[in-house]
Amino acid sequence: MVKSPPGCIVSYGRGEDVVTHRTSLWPGRSALRRWPTLRGALRLGCGLLLLCWLLLSQASAEVRVLPLGPAEVHELVGSAWFHQASQPRQPIRRGMKLSDTPWLETAAGARLELRFADGTILRLGENTQVTLFPSDRRLWLSLGKALVVSDHTTGGLSVLSDLVSLLPEGTSYLTEAKAGPDGKTLASVTVTVIEGVVCACPVTNSSPDAQPTRDTLVLPGEQMIVRDPTHRPKPQMIQIKTFVESAPLWIGFASKLPERRWIPINIDNQRRGILEGRNSRLRREIFWKRPAHAPVPPLKKFVEQAAPPRVNYDFPE
Repeated sequence: MVKSPPGCIVSYGRGEDVVTHRTSLWPGRSALRRWPTLRGALRLGCGLLLLCWLLLSQASAEVRVLPLGPAEVHELVGSAWFHQASQPRQPIRRGMKLSDTPWLETAAGARLELRFADGTILRLGENTQVTLFPSDRRLWLSLGKALVVSDHTTGGLSVLSDLVSLLPEGTSYLTEAKAGPDGKTLASVTVTVIEGVVCACPVTNSSPDAQPTRDTLVLPGEQMIVRDPTHRPKPQMIQIKTFVESAPLWIGFASKLPERRWIPINIDNQRRGILEGRNSRLRREIFWKRPAHAPVPPLKKFVEQAAPPRVNYDFPE
């Protein structure tokens, strides 16, 4: 039997029954095997259509915020209290679970650590006053210091104040609110980012027609001090290694914070002198490529008598 080379034209038969065809380019394989069957093509097409539908539905769906749930008092040094609307304040004890929008206050020399079921950690310094909104994953900072440690997969914990609204994306960051000379208004709010990204967004109590201003991003190893609610200055670089080795809210507790993969990487990048340049590239990428956030609605209730703020966003088109 004579075998024809691959790819040549072969004819066989007699008279009108001559059949001509081209041999397979792959000897020993049928040409049909080189292409998907009709059933496979249909399956592939249906899979692609389903994938496109899922992507479109996910892009158009509203962002769902998973609540924090009750906060467990993991550690307490000194005295702290909590109370809810129309109720007297009560002392906080270790092991308690706080929920239903509690107002928290710490005494001089006190430190408080709260832990949530999703792993989010909140540490409060001395002379600190906050209102916790677990269902909205938000915290109203009236005075004092608050350290937030959260994973990017959980949604983080936002810190709002009269001067600025800090919206994180899986971030470890410290905020400090200092009172003004009258003791009623805030003189400044400082945010220090150790890992992740924090959006310093404007807060205004004016009419809904107020013109929004552009958001500012605070990246790892950066610190911003906000003194005017209509102006966010350029962030300044700080030493991450010095912070994690000396900050009281970072090292002043018996229990250590969970290991964070990006913190040693950020420390090493800063030691090598490349963190600032990396932040500049990341800021441009986030600013121009990330879709705009939906406007953050104001908190519905506060223990303070002040009107709730309104958060505005403005991203380039």
